[in-house]
Amino acid sequence: MKISKTNLTRRQALKTGAAAAAVTAASTGMAGKAFAGSAEDAIIKAAKAAVPGGQDITGIIWSNYQVALSGPMQEFGKATGIDLKKIQDISTFEIPQRAMAEALSKSPEFDIFHVDSNMIPSLASAGLLEPLDQYLENAGVKINAVGNFGEFMTYKGKTYGVPTDGNVHVQFIRKDLFEDPDERKAFADKHGREMTWPETWEEELELMNFFTRPEDNLWGSANLRDRGSSLAWWYMYLYSAGGFPFTDDLEPNIDNDAGEYAVQTFLNVKSASHPEAAGWGTPQMIPRIINGNAFSCQYWDGIIALAENPDKSKTAGKWSYGPVPGSKFSGKLIKRSISTPIVSMLVNRHSPRKEAAAYLAAYMATADNSARIVGDRVNTFHDPWHVEHFKEGSLPAKTYTPGGMAAIEQNLQITTPPIYLTGLLEFETELKRNLSEAYAGDKTAKQVNKDTTDAWARSVRRIGKRRLKEEFATYKALLPTIDLPT
Repeated sequence: MKISKTNLTRRQALKTGAAAAAVTAASTGMAGKAFAGSAEDAIIKAAKAAVPGGQDITGIIWSNYQVALSGPMQEFGKATGIDLKKIQDISTFEIPQRAMAEALSKSPEFDIFHVDSNMIPSLASAGLLEPLDQYLENAGVKINAVGNFGEFMTYKGKTYGVPTDGNVHVQFIRKDLFEDPDERKAFADKHGREMTWPETWEEELELMNFFTRPEDNLWGSANLRDRGSSLAWWYMYLYSAGGFPFTDDLEPNIDNDAGEYAVQTFLNVKSASHPEAAGWGTPQMIPRIINGNAFSCQYWDGIIALAENPDKSKTAGKWSYGPVPGSKFSGKLIKRSISTPIVSMLVNRHSPRKEAAAYLAAYMATADNSARIVGDRVNTFHDPWHVEHFKEGSLPAKTYTPGGMAAIEQNLQITTPPIYLTGLLEFETELKRNLSEAYAGDKTAKQVNKDTTDAWARSVRRIGKRRLKEEFATYKALLPTIDLPT
């Protein structure tokens, strides 16, 4: 497997640290049975029938994901002759633009794109993606995901992606501080209520402010507030308030009370955030989580594996995990988490090798192979998603802890997507800019929504509602059908 490197931005959701250490771990941490199960045998049989003699294929996959994928991919290659010989190494956050360029040129160069599934509506409507339903059926494979998560792989009733990652935001709370009797008494004396798990964003803010102690280098919040990642939290605030970014007629729908609530909730957390938080991404914030400088946050679930690794984390054993808070803004309590990015294997329909690529993708989705991919304790770039992952014994217990696994499953039940209309991310870029200006104190929440609404309306007029409506309907259909996780 040849990897060609490109010097691009590191993933904002950097979870593990040194890539060199991860590569070393590939040869030791990925050992497992080679295509021994009946599910794997069925895929191999279908692949051999479709592509007798095998085939060399190509793909775009970020190197930090390649490590955990390499074991199953190499096994599949040995069994079928379908070998991912050439991989272009591009950051997950750069691949969407590259994939859109490939869609416009109808290039057959790359067979697989390992990219955020939230791009599926745009890439499918642009004609880049091969529907995978027939291949999955031939191989006896089902995308057996928790809750509505499997629908993230679909567009207009067809399946276009195979997930390798169950990325979802989970609530982190420092258990040692939360359960300390002296802290609990001091909180009750100050607030006139017992310290409880935060059901709402307002309750969490109260806790975060209580535990913000700059003199001890302790801050209540470790939520990202940098321009690049900020929208993950804004979506959770807006969705939990009952809001949605657009009306069914593609009119911007945030210059209203729910939209103002979302922005103001985003800004309120500044009181419990480090003064430099606006300039920090995960390379700065994750060390603060594992080194004991934060009390609470919503963060990508892969950080659980890092936080609970005693060789890498000073706070191992000191965290509680659960569903993210919600809002009663709409008149009832609604909780909404967020999944972004959800890296998935998508197949290029313009490729003459698409059959081979499709069966390789299917091989990643079995219960056993997906458990190996997400269960690696060192290479924590892939997170649980398969129903089987949450059954006792499926994953190493120490990787995520039982409490962490329960929290991941709960948040997958209420997870939501960002909205990547047209795949060009221009709607998100405009909102990020306005949010960052408000966080710096240059705009109010109301100004953020008004200015973003004006910019979005201009983009909709330029692109045309007709082009956007089918993509938009897909995103709206992905919202959970329950208000609270079970």
